[in-house]
Amino acid sequence: MRINQELLIGLKPIYNTITFEIKKQRKKFFAFLVLIIMVSIAIAVITGFVLPDTKLDFFFTSLVFIIFLEDFAACLFFSAIICSEFDKKTGYIVFPKINKYKLILGKYLGNLILVIILITSYYIILGLLGLFYYGGETSIRLFYSYLIALLYLSTLSSFVTFFSSFLKSVNGTIVITFILLLLGFLMIDQIITLIFAEKFEPLYSLAFLGNLIFNILADPFPNPRYDKVPFDPMNPDAGSMVQWLTPSIGVGITMLILFTVLFFTLAALLFKRRQL
Repeated sequence: MRINQELLIGLKPIYNTITFEIKKQRKKFFAFLVLIIMVSIAIAVITGFVLPDTKLDFFFTSLVFIIFLEDFAACLFFSAIICSEFDKKTGYIVFPKINKYKLILGKYLGNLILVIILITSYYIILGLLGLFYYGGETSIRLFYSYLIALLYLSTLSSFVTFFSSFLKSVNGTIVITFILLLLGFLMIDQIITLIFAEKFEPLYSLAFLGNLIFNILADPFPNPRYDKVPFDPMNPDAGSMVQWLTPSIGVGITMLILFTVLFFTLAALLFKRRQL
């Protein structure tokens, strides 16, 4: 009993931080929820006019938005996890009322819960729309896509938290990570593609790994997993550029897990060094 009481006492600061963070971020959460509902309404209206051939095709086209949603949400919800403690000078409190690692963990879990709710809401709405337009059972592939979307979120959150561990301001973290996720990786992918052609699969790119979220819905799964785009369609001898579509399922999941562990480990080390 004493051990359980000590455990509860130790976990209470984390729970309190989670609760506080959820209340603190509620306006941001509801803004994203409204955005999801608006996008879902737009998808419903468009689908009413141009109905895809199959339910999987409907999910495939609709889930392209989830990449942007997760990138944007990760930048806004996780950018303040660490750097805000130093930006507001709370890292210099001599007698803190809560262990700093418990504080960071509580803040992270609070924001993670909110973003998971947003992603889950989008998938539930898509599932209901698919049922409305096509009827029948929903493919298990949508559930697989949901799990990969959550794994992709964990990687994005670790990536943003890593930048939050050494950058000085919350706004700077938001801007830099947002540019990297939406433009940086895509530009690097294009440069690497031009240099190495099909010989180099961009497994370093979070943008490329995120494509697995909707490509897992493809039946059959893309094979080959790239398209060859000619430089000059009128001249076949001009050569072509390879555009990678998606990683393989096993490799994609493995890389997302590795990046999550890597970025969280680096963030913890930098946070400890920054405190010293």
